Amino acid sequence: MKKKVILAYALIAIGTLSFSACSREEKRDAADAAQNAQDKVENAADKAASDIKDGVEQTADEVKKEKDEMTAKLEEQRKELKKEIDEAEDKIKTATAKEKERWQERRDKLKAEMNDIDDSIKEIRSDIKQDWKDFKKKLNQKIDDIQKDIE
Repeated sequence: MKKKVILAYALIAIGTLSFSACSREEKRDAADAAQNAQDKVENAADKAASDIKDGVEQTADEVKKEKDEMTAKLEEQRKELKKEIDEAEDKIKTATAKEKERWQERRDKLKAEMNDIDDSIKEIRSDIKQDWKDFKKKLNQKIDDIQKDIE
């Protein structure tokens, strides 16, 4: 009977050692797999952050380019308005009283449009708080309207 008890304890001890050894190996494998998964997630997060940063920088560059183009367009429009205002001033000097009133109205309207352009240039050069696409659309419409008025 003593032999059977000793044999039973020996078998339990061997089984426990086998089971715990296997369990440790599985735990290590699981820990390694978890670490690998965590590394992959960190790498994917770093790549996503980098892609977002690149996208933001690219968008910022595109908006800056559009702002520069729009400013140049407005400056050109401003020059045309200045010519029209100077022409109206010349006409006022030589016009009859009736014509003078019409030319003064024309000059005042052109000056108001030039002030609008100056305000738009200032807004472009500042940090625009509104949606750039919406602002650009409204500004292009304003430029078109002024161009029609000049012609």
